[in-house]
Amino acid sequence: MRELKQLKTKKGRKETGLFLVEGEKFVTEIPESWEIQRYVMAKRFAEGRELLCYKERAPVEIVRDSLFDSLADTVTPQGIIAVCQQKHWPISQLLAAGSFILMGEQLNDPGNIGALIRTAAAAGAAGVILSAGSGDIYNPKVLRAAAGAVLRIPVVTDVLIPDAIGQLKQAGYAVYAAHPRGDTLPYSLDLRGSFCWLVGSESHGISNEAAALADAWVRLPMAGEVESLNASVAGSLLLYEAVRQRHMG
Repeated sequence: MRELKQLKTKKGRKETGLFLVEGEKFVTEIPESWEIQRYVMAKRFAEGRELLCYKERAPVEIVRDSLFDSLADTVTPQGIIAVCQQKHWPISQLLAAGSFILMGEQLNDPGNIGALIRTAAAAGAAGVILSAGSGDIYNPKVLRAAAGAVLRIPVVTDVLIPDAIGQLKQAGYAVYAAHPRGDTLPYSLDLRGSFCWLVGSESHGISNEAAALADAWVRLPMAGEVESLNASVAGSLLLYEAVRQRHMG
């Protein structure tokens, strides 16, 4: 059980290459393409339950309820955790799709990271790219905010923004930066081809270095005294402008 407690920390997840998925719905919906090392279940969860569907995929370990609750991250644990192997996606896999991509620079709020990944998956993006210095996508708070989407869409992590933009442009992608001083509205862009939205951190926005590499600075219209939107809200609006244009044909 010591290993599972390690996986509740970013350091432990990085050292082992493993992470935890908690809750019956999320665990049962883990795609087959993800490797599950084992299941850990509270005695109360396992009793009177058919476990064959779990055992066919990975070993099952049943522990006393109090021990399970000490391992769980949620306030009211349901009684099941899957120990999973992390994945490391190359940018090239995203580029091969020839679609649109969301890239985040220095995103740190787990709720925003999870919400953006969830929206990107729902919008049909080819994937998400997160810069070095962004939060851990295997943080339980990110996994919950993403509602399982971290397991359904490729997320490339720990990239250097200049390198990533260079790869995108070499592959024919336009890069549009969400910027408060932007002189372009998203509605004036043709978003039916291959492109990438670049969204900055919650507190500092996009760095000058990243902004200088973008093909255009894009702003969302603001009324009144509001200067900016939450990163996940802005990113979601931009993603769905691409969906709108593609559905209009």
